[in-house]
Amino acid sequence: MGTVRASVVYLAAVAGVAGCGEGALELTLALPSQADLRPTGMTTVTITATAPGESPIGNTSVLGSGRVDVGDLPVGDDIQIGVVLRDVSNRIVGVGEAGQSVDIVGDKTVKLAIPVRRPFVYAASGSALYSFDPTLDPRDAKFQGMLAGVSGPQFTVSVGGDRLAVVSGTAVQVVITETNSVMGMITVPAMVTDATAVPGTHKLAVAHGQGIAIVDLDAGSVTNAAVGPVDRVTVGRGSDGVSLVAYGLVGRIAPPDKPPMLSTCTGSSKVVAVSVDDPQSATPVSLPAGVSDLAAAPDAPMLFAAVPCTGKVSKVQGVIEGGAASLMEVADLERAAVLTVAGDRVWAAGTKSSTPACTSGCTPTTPVACPQPAGNHLAYVTEGARVIVKSIPLDGGMPITLEVPGRRETITDIGDEAKQHAQVLKALGVVPLDLVTLPGGQYVGLVTKSRYYIEELRDPLVGAILPCLDATTGDWLLIDMASSSVAQRVRTACNLITGPAAVFDMWACEEPPEGERNKFSTAYIPSSVGALFGSR
Repeated sequence: MGTVRASVVYLAAVAGVAGCGEGALELTLALPSQADLRPTGMTTVTITATAPGESPIGNTSVLGSGRVDVGDLPVGDDIQIGVVLRDVSNRIVGVGEAGQSVDIVGDKTVKLAIPVRRPFVYAASGSALYSFDPTLDPRDAKFQGMLAGVSGPQFTVSVGGDRLAVVSGTAVQVVITETNSVMGMITVPAMVTDATAVPGTHKLAVAHGQGIAIVDLDAGSVTNAAVGPVDRVTVGRGSDGVSLVAYGLVGRIAPPDKPPMLSTCTGSSKVVAVSVDDPQSATPVSLPAGVSDLAAAPDAPMLFAAVPCTGKVSKVQGVIEGGAASLMEVADLERAAVLTVAGDRVWAAGTKSSTPACTSGCTPTTPVACPQPAGNHLAYVTEGARVIVKSIPLDGGMPITLEVPGRRETITDIGDEAKQHAQVLKALGVVPLDLVTLPGGQYVGLVTKSRYYIEELRDPLVGAILPCLDATTGDWLLIDMASSSVAQRVRTACNLITGPAAVFDMWACEEPPEGERNKFSTAYIPSSVGALFGSR
């Protein structure tokens, strides 16, 4: 494979040619005009070119004024071009990706405009769409925002980066990311359950109560494949390695929100394959285990599944279009919940279960409730639940595992004037609800739902001194895989149920640190997460 010389202009202007021989790639990075949406502080630019079936080739250059020479990029067909802007501390402050693949030839100048944006991450709650700007300090007033003009958002999908699809009910709302304004709405046949972008296009694959719809944002058209109710959808290459196929999960098995001693995990799932270019009715194929999520590789015929009951990430084998499917384990992941494919890796999240203690032994029928019932019940947990994130090479290499430190919630006695009387609870359960990878391969966005519980403290004469506490929280997390840490966190809700107590009877969730607080007056449990140019 040959190469051409590439040049870039990081303003919305025409770039000059930096040639090597007669071939060149001339990139224009189009930035939003609005200050709050425009990347700032960038000192370097990394241009990545990915050819089908090949590892990405990236070059990094220091930014100056006007044209910047960014080195050699490969010659070939269907090359995907990506951009990452970093500041002096190497933090990502801008991301971009060509909306469609490009053919790069060795004897011509190829011109390409790429939309570049701040790396916004989003959380949908069903009633509002919240944005987070990871380039800002979490205490900054503009770190958390809310997109105006969208209604009932359930899912947020980045489509080429210059468009954001906000999906809810039976509608796809199209947002222009240059201004964050809604430009239109497209109706789909039934209530939506999931949505994903079709790589290299301005199309969506939408799972709904009657099948899978392919939505063309440019044409405003919808083509439906009536395959019956579909719970999850992903798009990747078909068994021929060329055609684009939407894979739908039928009969999703959700990972339990309690540890194994207090829950059961059973069920079966099916998978169905629908051509993106020619959606037709198809028959779902049975899988040998219950699956909670699917993710397809965009450039290779690979489909992966999260299998919560056995704690595995598996590869779906067989020609699904021909009616055959099996599962081959690729990694262990306890309570595997969600996954996606980005670059040359599978990214997945699950849960390290808590260790519960019950008054007469823990079983799946042991009640967990406030007020606590008489007889056997959950008392507390000795080891709290925590999120596990795995990065698994597509080629079958050794996975990278990050066990996120367990969260504890402090519940305070609001009747204590000194404000020092409190109970600190370990997590009974934490469930990753959705996952998205950000461009650059460093950050993973997660939304989770957690539960905390402790039984009441009783005195034989007085009765309940301390009430039982049952708290449910929502969290938005930005995981830094490079440093194996939580880079940012916002606790979006803490809903507390208390049992009666004769003495200390007034309790509330303590506010988290300033940078982790939900700045909006409405508490919410996020239903999904998305990111500009991200993969979910």
